[in-house]
Amino acid sequence: MISARISALSAGGALASATLLALTAAPASAASGGEFETIYSLTNGACIAVVDSSVHGPGYPDSAAFTVSTNMTGVGACSLKVTLHWKNLTTSETGIRVVHAIGPGAWMSDPKSSIFQPGHGQFVATVTVDAVHLGESGQVEFSV
Repeated sequence: MISARISALSAGGALASATLLALTAAPASAASGGEFETIYSLTNGACIAVVDSSVHGPGYPDSAAFTVSTNMTGVGACSLKVTLHWKNLTTSETGIRVVHAIGPGAWMSDPKSSIFQPGHGQFVATVTVDAVHLGESGQVEFSV
């Protein structure tokens, strides 16, 4: 009788675990984008920059959005080129989207200029900067 109860409890626990997994697991094709890892960088000028960026799709019909925010600390004018490199996994087409951040101080890309049209499909993207830096952006998947 005790072993029957243990078996029933084990079966109930397995069913609950499977249900929880099914409810919380997102399908791979549902990637809508996200944030890249923070990059710490020198700049073109006497500043140090903290770069946060993200890509999301669809940002607008048939489009995606690439946003960048920086906080540059230093003396005098400085700038940093931040580049999104994307690849369409459906068609193998590649492209870039470039943003020029200006400092010192806090800077954020304009929401209207963040929108771009990479085509339709599943994408993977990375971000680079044009100066000596620490950290890599990692990859973010998104779909349009």
